[in-house]
Amino acid sequence: MSTLKKIGLVLVILTATVGIILGMVTVWFAWAYNTPVTEGLTQAVVGTQRVLTAADNGLGKVNTGLRTALGAVTAIDVATRAAGDKIVETSFAFQILDRTVGDRLFPRVAAAQETVSALAATVIGINDTLEAANRLPFVDVPTLTTELEAVRDRLDTARGRVEELQTGIREIKEQKVSRPVSFVTDRTDRLMEEIDDVLARTTNAQARISVTMSRLERLEERLPGIIDLISIIITVVTAWFIGVQAYVAIRAYERLSGKRIDWDRLRPGKEESEVATEPPSVEA
Repeated sequence: MSTLKKIGLVLVILTATVGIILGMVTVWFAWAYNTPVTEGLTQAVVGTQRVLTAADNGLGKVNTGLRTALGAVTAIDVATRAAGDKIVETSFAFQILDRTVGDRLFPRVAAAQETVSALAATVIGINDTLEAANRLPFVDVPTLTTELEAVRDRLDTARGRVEELQTGIREIKEQKVSRPVSFVTDRTDRLMEEIDDVLARTTNAQARISVTMSRLERLEERLPGIIDLISIIITVVTAWFIGVQAYVAIRAYERLSGKRIDWDRLRPGKEESEVATEPPSVEA
């Protein structure tokens, strides 16, 4: 056998040996980190559940406040239409409108907008956790960023509309607006549409939170089994890889040595059994 072939066989044996060592290390890591990974993911899921519970409670408060705000907008709209153009002649009507907008409408819309903004920022913070959970096999957890960002944007618009209505009522009182009724009702109509849209979106977000929570609960129960399954798959695949590398190394050694390995001689007790079965010699 040429020297070049011998060098090649030695390199094959060394490479296969390194592969076997790496395979054994991989199996060790698969099981050494099994428990820590399971515990870490479980803690992340539990933390996410807490955040989503707080988000659900916050959205519930937002819905309550917005329903009160919607009632205030409806009252403003009805009162303005009932008063008609005579509204500019009635200071009492202006007091009602001003107090309704200032005391019932604006604080609730502003509070809802601030709450949803805070919730959106918080949920965006845990969105990476939800996406990481979705990378696991057999896991499908919906994310909530889109819904909450849409709610936040609509509430920003609604808050601007309320501020515009406040300014408009003052201008009507100072007789700076030629058509006071349509000025108010045009804005109340759009404001009611926006609040209705926000209520629909927050209700949808709560429904998605409910779905997410139920799936996270199932994920928490299944996490140990999923991580164990991943470890088993890694072990089986790596064991096959180690077997292939061992076979390659053995075949390369046999070609290098020029003879096949006698596996029977390597079996424990083989030599002892041969000695025990040897017939005794007969002396003359």
